[in-house]
Amino acid sequence: MSKEFFNSEKDMQKWLSDEFSKEKNLTDLILNVEEFEKYEPNCLASKKIFQSFSHSFKSLDNTSVISEDENISFKKGDSLKPDFLLYALETESVVIVEIKNSGHATREGGTELGAYASEVKSYVPFISDGDIVNVIISPEWPTLIRHYIFHEIFWVQRNVICLEPIKSNGEIKLNILDIDSIIEDNISLKIGYQHLGGYQLCLYDHNLYKEPDNRTRLDPHIEQMNTAISAMATKGNSQRNHGFAFLWKDNWDLSLAPYSITIINFSPFQSLERLFHDEDFEPNSITEKFVDILKDFDPNGHGESLISITQTGREFLEDFCAPRMEGFHTWDILKETMLSRSDLISFHSWGVFGELYSDKLLEKYKEGDFNLKSNNPELGLELLDELIDPDYEFINLAYYDYDPDEDENGFFLKDLEGLNEENNDFGNEDEDIPF
Repeated sequence: MSKEFFNSEKDMQKWLSDEFSKEKNLTDLILNVEEFEKYEPNCLASKKIFQSFSHSFKSLDNTSVISEDENISFKKGDSLKPDFLLYALETESVVIVEIKNSGHATREGGTELGAYASEVKSYVPFISDGDIVNVIISPEWPTLIRHYIFHEIFWVQRNVICLEPIKSNGEIKLNILDIDSIIEDNISLKIGYQHLGGYQLCLYDHNLYKEPDNRTRLDPHIEQMNTAISAMATKGNSQRNHGFAFLWKDNWDLSLAPYSITIINFSPFQSLERLFHDEDFEPNSITEKFVDILKDFDPNGHGESLISITQTGREFLEDFCAPRMEGFHTWDILKETMLSRSDLISFHSWGVFGELYSDKLLEKYKEGDFNLKSNNPELGLELLDELIDPDYEFINLAYYDYDPDEDENGFFLKDLEGLNEENNDFGNEDEDIPF
């Protein structure tokens, strides 16, 4: 089937403008609605995309045009021109329509939608992300745009629906894009341990110095510990952070911290390597600068956002214990430490992890497991095992363009990790802890 329906995006926009002028809505132009509604997701990724498409589809009927190729920017000198800005009467939502007419509609189609959504909030500041719908119409879907769409739906949790023009009986119509084509490879969903960084918040009991055999003094405060982590999750959601935390009792007799909270979030700079899995990806100068940050500073997800989330919880903890952040590592190392010497107590999550955990909890309830607690740590581990691929081929960008002839010292920053071992012995107050 030929994809060459229009000579330019302007022609494509005029076609859609003419359809709107005939009092038609996007739903009037979509042919495969019945097929779409019968779609059955077969994995977590396809389920989230189907939910996004379904949510967005509800706002494509009974719409009114707000703007057509007009600058919506408040700021002088800026130009933000969505192809169409619509108001959906029944859902009280704003619909952003972006048209692309060639394979050049790579990542820019998605980034434009993000900019448009931000500008909409300048006019309607209290509008929620759930009331903004993004529509991308394109005859071609190259790898980069499919990966970006998946990222926006699955990780950023935007409402997106993708439509492609087709010819039917000599007329141009639209089809909802095949969901499975967006996730035709596993790289979109799977993440590696290196993408997650965090630390352990050790809850010290100073009375253990005086009573080393009494490790029960903090036991009455478990509910307060859980409340602290719930506050962390609320803070994480407000920051649009994505992470999780485990509360556990430390069985190591030498530890002066009877309880610990392992706190993890996405390591954003480490996710840069995901771009390099695409053979069509061509790094630009800005990409190179971000790679330089990785090579020079090795950020591993221990940023101010996670510190702020942790501080929110500390305020609930400091009345009965001395919480200290230790063991700054990736999730695989922290997980091994936690599982090797603990009794797991609870699991809490925020951002996309929180949403996916709720979905998983609902599945268990539908299966009849009504006694499952809402913060079950084993279920949390099960979810993480589904998301994290232990065999993920992580591309270490610390060695990007590495030339051994130019390496005067014979090693990179990554090789220095083994020199900092004081943070490997969690829960030992004899350490020189910087926090």
